[in-house]
Amino acid sequence: MKKAIVSLLLILVLFGTISLVACGPTETRTNAFSVGSSPSVEVKVGNGNVSLVVGPEGEITVTAELQNPEQVEYQVSQDGDSITVDAKTRSGSRADVTVTMPGNTEFRLSTGNGNVDAVSVQASGAVNVGNGSIVLDGVRGHVFGNVGNGNITLSDAAGAFNLNVGNGNIEFQGELTPGGESRFNVGNGSVMMALPGSPKGGIIPSVTLDLEVEQDGKVRCDWPVTVQEQAEQRLVGTMGDGEAALTVRTGNGNITIAQATH
Repeated sequence: MKKAIVSLLLILVLFGTISLVACGPTETRTNAFSVGSSPSVEVKVGNGNVSLVVGPEGEITVTAELQNPEQVEYQVSQDGDSITVDAKTRSGSRADVTVTMPGNTEFRLSTGNGNVDAVSVQASGAVNVGNGSIVLDGVRGHVFGNVGNGNITLSDAAGAFNLNVGNGNIEFQGELTPGGESRFNVGNGSVMMALPGSPKGGIIPSVTLDLEVEQDGKVRCDWPVTVQEQAEQRLVGTMGDGEAALTVRTGNGNITIAQATH
């Protein structure tokens, strides 16, 4: 697992070489497209933030705030229901991209240096960030997320998730859907998960657990677990009927499976 995380860090940091942005002229560009019932969007940004906003059915609008636009190679294109945004930034420039789209739009997002956020997207997707954070609120689907340096935060989420962080934390609040397999990996940082239910009311998340801290940290689960293997840094067992599979690994950091407060 250590080798995998080191490789992830190298790839993402190479992709996201830090460039400092000086003050300069800005330019706003807006492109609107008509799409059908199965839309998708791909956004690639060198230096800048990416935001997804749910809007009307049948259309996707891309708005880019370009700083020092003469230093940005910016392209937006359409192929059927698929929209592609590519912003190559050179030294001293950045591109902050906002995509307004139908809620069922599949997404592939990459930024070298910057943050990614999305609200209420009801589709699967993948997000890659070199230096920055991922915040997904109300996302439904199968989501892959990779961060070299920064945090991943998911709230009110539901689905199956594959999340990887080199240096930073993962915070998750939501549901793991039955039949799904989720895996969280962190090199240096902690994983905090809050799952809904009520032990007193007999409502237990249905999850099979495989949790392990490889170097420094502890594993804690606040839910009733049928234990197969347990130590300070390891827990294998079943919550409820074990319908969703969850594997969590950290190098240095704690793993906590808590009860959601709301």
